[in-house]
Amino acid sequence: RFKLMRRKRLIREQDVSRPPKIVYLLSSPHGGSTLLSHLLGSHSGAVNMGEVSFIPKLLSLAENCTCGEPQVSCSAWNQVFAELEATTGVNLATDPYGLFLGDAVKQKLGSGKVDHAQQTRWVAYQAKLRGALDTAALLGSPYASVMKMLTLPSIRQSIANTNHLYQATSKAWNASMVIDASKTLKKGPHLYLNDPDNVRIIHLARDGRGVVASRKKYMPVAAGAERWNHYHSVARRVLDRWVDPLHRRFLRYEDLVQDPAGQLSALCRWLEIDFEETMLESSQVPESHAAGGNPARFSFGGGVQAVDDRWRTSLDEKDLAVFQRIGGRMNLHFGYV
Repeated sequence: RFKLMRRKRLIREQDVSRPPKIVYLLSSPHGGSTLLSHLLGSHSGAVNMGEVSFIPKLLSLAENCTCGEPQVSCSAWNQVFAELEATTGVNLATDPYGLFLGDAVKQKLGSGKVDHAQQTRWVAYQAKLRGALDTAALLGSPYASVMKMLTLPSIRQSIANTNHLYQATSKAWNASMVIDASKTLKKGPHLYLNDPDNVRIIHLARDGRGVVASRKKYMPVAAGAERWNHYHSVARRVLDRWVDPLHRRFLRYEDLVQDPAGQLSALCRWLEIDFEETMLESSQVPESHAAGGNPARFSFGGGVQAVDDRWRTSLDEKDLAVFQRIGGRMNLHFGYV
């Protein structure tokens, strides 16, 4: 353990002077991003920041960091906030919404807590309008220069603020690579276009039937299928338009779970880092400080579990017919039969 920690410290001290490489995950909710970000963040030169776009809400509601402490009082995160304040003049620990990190609205039909004091009906309306305009710019612009001109100033500012937070985290935690599992659909391409040399995007998909089964407890099957299908439809289109194929990677959750060593090795080669066996040994991973994500983030001690295919018993024939009508084509495109 001591040797591992010492090696991790030496690697990070060696790389910290360079701009951090950003690995941004795109995945629908319940798609496996919490697991993937944990595994990648277990590399000696990387840290898993968790769902960066939701950090203001997590701080405001005093939700827990994966270390078990409320993120607002976590000593590791307060090192980050001190670095960030030195750059921006804003301390997120005392002013959670002082920096706009992008719209991260929690839907009425969804999981996770809602900060009702901040997420008013007017704020939600603004986010919806901003999202529609951003979608139009990303999908309708013929060239990157036009798209950037049509991008709202607030969105450009959110990208700048997020990069300040990446830099502060890299410096505070001595990391050469940061993992962002926000999954905010259109933020990934904006981050990439802002810094294509350092941003890499992983498009993670899970069998839509599994996603719908996981979301069935708090939303109708049709709504879950529509959201899953819409997310991946837009993700495919914006990634194809704006992100170099060499700088993005598609991965299926089931493939990761069935062959974690092989899939992680391939991802490490793509990211130009060495694969480390300890990435799969949860007991050897130093304490994590990821923000937000699936509750499973608090219990990775048992390593990678078997594929979760409970949809085979939790979805009846009617549910499956509804999903097939809405998301069957997308599911087939991803290789699910």
